[in-house]
Amino acid sequence: MKALVLIAHGSKKEKSNQEFRDLIDEIRELNSKKYEKIESSFLEFVEPSIEEIVKKLATQNIKSITFYPFFLNSGKHVSIDIPNIVVNLKNTYPDIDFKLLQHFGLSKKIASIISEEI
Repeated sequence: MKALVLIAHGSKKEKSNQEFRDLIDEIRELNSKKYEKIESSFLEFVEPSIEEIVKKLATQNIKSITFYPFFLNSGKHVSIDIPNIVVNLKNTYPDIDFKLLQHFGLSKKIASIISEEI
């Protein structure tokens, strides 16, 4: 079984966190055939953390987890923190295949989306 875990920074403002969860609900509907599980996780201020989600998925017969960082820029979280978390998870769960995708900000579609909106 395959899972997708989307990662957001997390905010002290619940509205911001809920906007991310709502987006994940939409992504879940659009990708239910590609992934058996699609989950949201946060780096700071709110749960669940990446580690908490992986612990949960590990008990559900998940054999492959793909991470998608929902970040615009390649700051410290994208370039250091998230890769380090994934390395630690690989050591903790050697039977699960982990894949870290490039962050959202590198998508070639962002300029088109903004152009449509403006």
